[in-house]
Amino acid sequence: MHYEFEFRGGLNNNYGFETELGIVYEVKFRPSNYLFGDETTVYANHIYEFIIEIVYNPLGKNPPLDKLISKTISEIIKDFYYKKDGSVCIYICDSSDGRQELRRRKFDDWFYSEEYGLIKIDEKIRDSKGNVYPISLIIQRENPYFIEIIDGFRKIAIENNENK
Repeated sequence: MHYEFEFRGGLNNNYGFETELGIVYEVKFRPSNYLFGDETTVYANHIYEFIIEIVYNPLGKNPPLDKLISKTISEIIKDFYYKKDGSVCIYICDSSDGRQELRRRKFDDWFYSEEYGLIKIDEKIRDSKGNVYPISLIIQRENPYFIEIIDGFRKIAIENNENK
């Protein structure tokens, strides 16, 4: 069981759903062919940034735990990978409020609660101020560029952590 969701399409492959408390979420898969630094690779046009946003919250505070949200996001991920076979998603935990580790743990709980046929690889990047951002790569096991994509992802992490 999950909330009903709608694929709205558009440039960012938007999905939307509303919880029973009236909280509206938007899940996006933003094309991000530049993330690996080389927009000419054969897989560049299959790279997306995975974004989960609350676009309306009538509660005025952090939403309470709602297990249907994780089920809904799981179904959205399945739907997206079905529609865009061969896609690769990068999830970067928002750190604007210092709660990036909480977000990472919550996302891990969501991701590992389902069997997708997907693999998630985790890294962390550090900015010049020393702030650490958890990032994850989500890739299908059968992706023909599996090794190259994982190598590119790890290279991003290494490059972003050197000389900081």
